[in-house]
Amino acid sequence: MLYDRIFAGALLVLSGLIAWTAYHFNVPFQYEPLGPKAFPIILSIVLAICSVCLIIKPDANAWLPRKDVLIKIISGLVLMVVYAFLFEEAGFIVATTIVGAIFSWLFGEKPLKAFLYALALSLASYFLLADVMELNVPTGLLFGDIF
Repeated sequence: MLYDRIFAGALLVLSGLIAWTAYHFNVPFQYEPLGPKAFPIILSIVLAICSVCLIIKPDANAWLPRKDVLIKIISGLVLMVVYAFLFEEAGFIVATTIVGAIFSWLFGEKPLKAFLYALALSLASYFLLADVMELNVPTGLLFGDIF
């Protein structure tokens, strides 16, 4: 229960930082239907609600992370930081494929299946975000002229 509350508290602080950062976005023109502030603020509100629920009522099972689980959690955090740095230059498709494949592999999928799944997911997500939702999704240097 203690680890749940510590984790939820850290996520609550993170949700506040996300909302604060998104609120202070200054864009000279609106290039998306909802603008660049909407999604980060909505996600931070959902994260804050979930965090408060977990602080109020943590899981009844006392859980102490084993070494292998802790390594996976830390690897996931490092991987998300790498994703943030790759996202703009490599583009959504490449960055999401790389990170998705590594996450899938990290949690037990075979490397080839992990790569194929991540590639399909990143392509479908890109076209959903770019074409259906009309969001400005970075194509990166590799696919800049194609998409």
